[in-house]
Amino acid sequence: MIIKIFIKIIIIYLSFVFVQVFAADNIATPSTYKVTMKKVELCTSAGCRNPTLLAEKDGTFNIASATAGADVGDWISSFALEIGLTYTHIKATLSTTMTMAGFTTNSDISSDNCVTESSPNTASAANQGGIVDGSDSTDNADMTYIVPNGANADNGDPYGDIDFAASGITRANNAATMTWIGALTNSYTPSINSSPKITIKFDVTNQLKSTQQAADTCYMWLEPPSVSVSLTD
Repeated sequence: MIIKIFIKIIIIYLSFVFVQVFAADNIATPSTYKVTMKKVELCTSAGCRNPTLLAEKDGTFNIASATAGADVGDWISSFALEIGLTYTHIKATLSTTMTMAGFTTNSDISSDNCVTESSPNTASAANQGGIVDGSDSTDNADMTYIVPNGANADNGDPYGDIDFAASGITRANNAATMTWIGALTNSYTPSINSSPKITIKFDVTNQLKSTQQAADTCYMWLEPPSVSVSLTD
């Protein structure tokens, strides 16, 4: 007989790195990196067959914000794990529409910076990078970003270098959602006395990028963040 235990999450903690320091021209850390999660599941293998549901509802989080940990904690309040079953991976279903904000230096354009705009010249799309004007100011605004089609599809400029497979992301062309699968930092097998803690860490350092589009316009986009998830007692 299968016995399941309902386990309340004690702590959900999200760490982030936000330092407006440039590693190189055209690269910076975004001040806003909002993602909408639709479903999160735990899995017993990288294939994530027969996953265990943790949460299934829309929740939008700025993973470059210090408040994200509390927001995620409110979103996932409790879940059921099977005693004796070993969990090794986590799977998230996310919207491919995100929000970003920030600026990068760019020595290729006539102005000093590429900055995100609330109404860009060309909106981001699955096969087209968002295009903004160059600026001598660093003032920026929230801007919609749509995750591009896969590396083997017609990405359009400037997305050819995004390696989705290496980041654990699966995205069908023009789809409204995508999935991410990542290995837990440790395998976890609950017992009848378990009281686990789930720790989620995102690092968005230098994941805002730009490239020249014309004499004084830029493409701007987000790269996938680094994600670390552990489940411990």
